[in-house]
Formats: sequence, structure tokens, C-alpha cells
Amino acid sequence: MNTQEAERWTSEVLDEVFEALAASEEITSALVFKGARVLRKRLDSAYRQSTDIDSNLLEDFAGQLEDRLAQAQYLQKHATVAIQRYFNRQDPIRYELTDIRAKLKPQSEHPMGWNAIELRLSVKDLAKPSVRAFPALVIDVAAPEELLKTSIAPLMIGENAVQAYTLERLAGEKLRAFLSSLPAYQMKMRRRGNTIRVKDIYDLAVVGTVRPLEQRDFWHQVGQEFQTACRSRFIDCAGLATFEEGLERTRKTYESDPTLPKDVHFDEAWAFLRGVVQLFEDIKLLPF
Repeated sequence: MNTQEAERWTSEVLDEVFEALAASEEITSALVFKGARVLRKRLDSAYRQSTDIDSNLLEDFAGQLEDRLAQAQYLQKHATVAIQRYFNRQDPIRYELTDIRAKLKPQSEHPMGWNAIELRLSVKDLAKPSVRAFPALVIDVAAPEELLKTSIAPLMIGENAVQAYTLERLAGEKLRAFLSSLPAYQMKMRRRGNTIRVKDIYDLAVVGTVRPLEQRDFWHQVGQEFQTACRSRFIDCAGLATFEEGLERTRKTYESDPTLPKDVHFDEAWAFLRGVVQLFEDIKLLPF
């Protein structure tokens, strides 16, 4: 498979894996789902492909099972059962789970408590007998985050409901994630420079196609979710100037990113982001 075929295959198989997880009470009682895959469901559109499944541990689950290794073993065990059961019920059987491993990230306790677990799956596609090696599939599981009452709502995945971030929380997370990739925050947290997360600018613009800025109640809630998400990562925001740090680099990264769809140009996406931030300033949600 070439790169595009591999990404498409990964996204399609993860859709099946997501349905498998949604049918498992043990998994849905432990995880709240988020990220691009959930955003696509919330928007009810084709959107862009996602090559992983993003989630957080639920606070109640993490409180009941505090040991990180025990959490990883629990998720590995019950994800294995759920995925194998789902694949075996297909007629004809299309996929075979050949391996699943849980890895603690980092291996030792994160000094800020920002621990994570990575589930890495190996799946064979029986409809592609000529393909010898398939891409690894990843389920990312982050530590519980501070949430508002409006941050989570049920989401149907196939015939089952999971707990997932609301559209308001997802939009707030997109803003937070973009700021976390800028040089000032990287320096503050003594990290090496990461690639600017331009996909979050794109994603926010896509949200704006279904939730224009005229829907002020929605964006007011997004602003509150943004504040909450930033607080959990010690991100400060002075307003528009914080977002505009290294703006030309952001533009170049956006325009050269081969993974972004070409339907939203940078100027359009950035104009929408500016409108969001200016609204937050108008309603006194910024600065903080």
C-alpha cells in the first residue's frame, strides 16, 4: 500500500475498532472519547480522515483503579475481547486481530501527572492476501482532565452509545492544542519545539461551517471549555497576540501540510479563528 492507501485503510479499520469498543461495557465505563474521529461524528460529515482513536480515562475509573500498570492491563484485556468478538461476528470475517499491546507513556510517572497509555494493534485484512504488512493501529488513552458538566455527552457509534466530548469541548480543545504547539509554551514547559498544530486551525474552521459565530451561546460555551482545557495544561492566553506568535511560520506550515484537505484556505481558516478570539475578548473570557 502507498501512503494514501495506508491512511485510508487505517481510518476504515479504526472505524470498525471503534464500533467494537463501543459494544464493550468494560471499555465504555473506563474511557471518554475525543479527537478527530469524534469530531467527524459530531459534525455528521465525511470531514478528514483520522489515523488513531483518541480518549481519556474517566475520573471514576481512574479513581477506582489507580495503578497505571493495572489500568493498562485492564484496557489491553478488555479491548482484546471486544475487538475479537466484533471481528468474529462479521460474515464473512474480514479482519483478524493478531496482536495488541499496551504501553505506558511515559514509562515512569509524569511529573505533572500527564500520563498516558498507548494501545497498539496489529490487524490482518483477510480481503488483501497479497499485502504482507499492514499499518499498526493506535488507541491513545490520556489521563483524566478537568471537565465541565457540559463537556461530555453520549454519542452513538454503530448501535451503541459511548461517552464522548461535546462539540463545544472539542472546539475548545482545538484552540488549546494549537497554543500548546507554539514556541512560547514549548519554552515555558522546557520542551523541544514541536510542529505547529495547523490541523486544529482547519478543524476549528470546519466547526464554524455548522456553528457560525452568530451562535454566540455556543461559542460562549466553547470559550469556557477553552479556559478549562488550558488550565489543566498551564497555558496562558493574553488574547489574539498569543495566537499570532510566529504567524508566518503557522501559515507556511498550514499551506505545506500534505495531510490537510484543500477545501479551506489558510486565510479563511485564520479569519475565523480571529473572529472566535475576538468574541472571547468581547465577552471577557480573555485574557487569562
